[in-house]
Amino acid sequence: MSRLKISSGIAAASLMLFAVPMSAYALVENPSSTMSQTPPSVIVFNQKPKEGQINVTYAFMPSAGHFVIYGSNGSGKANDSIVGSVKLDAGAHNDFSVKLDKDLPTGTSLWASLTNSDKQPFWKKSLPLQNEFLIK
Repeated sequence: MSRLKISSGIAAASLMLFAVPMSAYALVENPSSTMSQTPPSVIVFNQKPKEGQINVTYAFMPSAGHFVIYGSNGSGKANDSIVGSVKLDAGAHNDFSVKLDKDLPTGTSLWASLTNSDKQPFWKKSLPLQNEFLIK
């Protein structure tokens, strides 16, 4: 094997040893900068409450605030009646429970929303302010 091929191989291996970790470091050097870019989101499914609690599959909070469950009027539209809430720190939250303030009948529409510390929805006006789910 020629010296040029060996030198090229060593240079390429050295580059891989240092370039990959450096690029990975650049991606996570400031994790809070990506948190502010991640939009607020909620995943909650229709369900039967267990011991008076609703299970939330996922929520992402751009900053500290509250996960709030609102009741509905007779036609299933969200109203201002809060039937459960829990304070959450900024970041991703998986499989957590929210205690309901009262028992609700099967078929009741509930609305999940994320609010900041000023109790204002995170979502912009062009996006839904709440996500609907049903009591089974």
